[in-house]
Amino acid sequence: MSYSDKHHRIGILSYPGAQLSAVYGLVDMLNAANKGEATRIEAVILQQDQLPTMENNTFSAVILPPSLAAQQPTVSPALTQWLKQQHGHGAILCSICVGAVLLAETGILDGRPATTHWAITESFAERFPHVKLDTDKMIVDEGDVITAGGIMAWTDLGLRLIDHFASHATMLDVARHFLIDPAGREQKNYRRFYPNLSHGDQAILKAQHWLQMAYKQKLTVPDMAEKAGLTGRTFLRRFETATGHTPNAYLQQLRITEARQQLEQTKRSFNEIAWEVGYDDPTACRRVFIKTTGLSPGQYRQKFGYQSHAA
Repeated sequence: MSYSDKHHRIGILSYPGAQLSAVYGLVDMLNAANKGEATRIEAVILQQDQLPTMENNTFSAVILPPSLAAQQPTVSPALTQWLKQQHGHGAILCSICVGAVLLAETGILDGRPATTHWAITESFAERFPHVKLDTDKMIVDEGDVITAGGIMAWTDLGLRLIDHFASHATMLDVARHFLIDPAGREQKNYRRFYPNLSHGDQAILKAQHWLQMAYKQKLTVPDMAEKAGLTGRTFLRRFETATGHTPNAYLQQLRITEARQQLEQTKRSFNEIAWEVGYDDPTACRRVFIKTTGLSPGQYRQKFGYQSHAA
């Protein structure tokens, strides 16, 4: 079956454990792009064990949706080969959240920037070390490959594909219809700091437990090393190995985590919050906050504050 340049079939893989709300939500969103458009987008749900043969059966794009299952999806050699064939015939390969695991198994992401859900950053990087992972980003668009971050990033991907295959105006219409922010989101707007406490280094764990209580105080690396019972150089090396952060970066994460909670739950000014969480200079705190979350304190409060949602 042949299709004109104005008819685009987009395959959505419904593999075992795939998030069905994303699968069917994408169908609804892509279908909504067809109203009044000369370009037609046809959304096709694909079953992993019933993939269409390649003969005259290529797609403009193939989407690997997210999963709510505890385990990462199982990748079959047949699926990997099929995805490679589709890509070789011009299909844009797209993944959302842990769907990036299915895509990375093809090797097509090697040497390329990509994103996935921030919570699997470490396990993904260990399994696919040649992928240039950037889980701060919600979407990484490489033209022939598009990866999207969090579980709900299927909305961002859907809009990106409508923009590509229909028009920018149509994308904005669909965004308004579905009440979706069409651009500007990043995963680091949502990412929370969860310290690694299971590394097995008891001296560093002792310092971490102390930092959890003392992070609002004026602290130095020698203070932390003393609590761990280690020399300064040994402490620095072991702390970064165990936690993945330098001591000062770790301390900043603890302080910014508390600042986020204060912005979400109170009406206090950011200057007050900055002083309370341990910064002498609110301007310095603001810089770290923006670097960490991708939002100014005011933007963060507007987006996540309970008070603003209650209003």
